[in-house]
Amino acid sequence: MENFPIIHLITLVIGAVVLFVIKKKYRDVRIIEMVMVFILYAILVALYTEPVINLTRKLIGLLQ
Repeated sequence: MENFPIIHLITLVIGAVVLFVIKKKYRDVRIIEMVMVFILYAILVALYTEPVINLTRKLIGLLQ
């Protein structure tokens, strides 16, 4: 999985572009709302990185 961080960066860039398009289309959306949505999106993308997945597996292993 050597391409794993690159894929996450690409998805973050695509998400930023989508939010920019939404901001252009809907003028009522404030910039602070866009920033909050992007932060939540970045956290969601970070949850699918390999270290977080390994940590989740370890925690599930401890619970079993």
